[in-house]
Amino acid sequence: MILPLSYYGSSILREKVNPVTHFDEPLQHLASDMVETMHAESGIGLAGPQVGKNMRIFVMEIPADMDLDEHGHRMNPFLNGPLVAINPDVEGVGDVVEEAEEGCLSIPDIRGMVERPYQVRMRFQDLKGSPHDVMLSGLAARCAQHETDHLNGILFVDYLGSVKKMAIKGKLKKLKARTLDASA
Repeated sequence: MILPLSYYGSSILREKVNPVTHFDEPLQHLASDMVETMHAESGIGLAGPQVGKNMRIFVMEIPADMDLDEHGHRMNPFLNGPLVAINPDVEGVGDVVEEAEEGCLSIPDIRGMVERPYQVRMRFQDLKGSPHDVMLSGLAARCAQHETDHLNGILFVDYLGSVKKMAIKGKLKKLKARTLDASA
């Protein structure tokens, strides 16, 4: 089932959401619905708050052709299909940072350059509650950081410089007003 998205201006997007404690059938259904919603919206990641859920869960799927190093090899070969990350903890590894353009399904039509660590270590649980510890590089690392930010009430626009923030201020104001009107 495709879930309705929460858009900029929705209070849940600014909340630090709660850990998942029940690894049950409803959680599996939510994860499946989140993957379906992410695909329907042509996204590569989607976090619980973006579908109105106060839960530390995100899904991501990096297309194989967007996960290649300069030699044409997969950077994250274990990412074959959607990844469901529950209660993730993401930390940058090494000194390499990369600036790249980001967008967000909850902030349509706005993009901006964001600097993030190129490689991260992510600890998370799967749908059964089993722990995992993985290294992610490139776009997968960026996506995991972006989605984990959502779980902490942080949006990519928070990282933009003052000039870019001024340039998108009007668009954000209109989006917020539209979101508030829709919830009234």
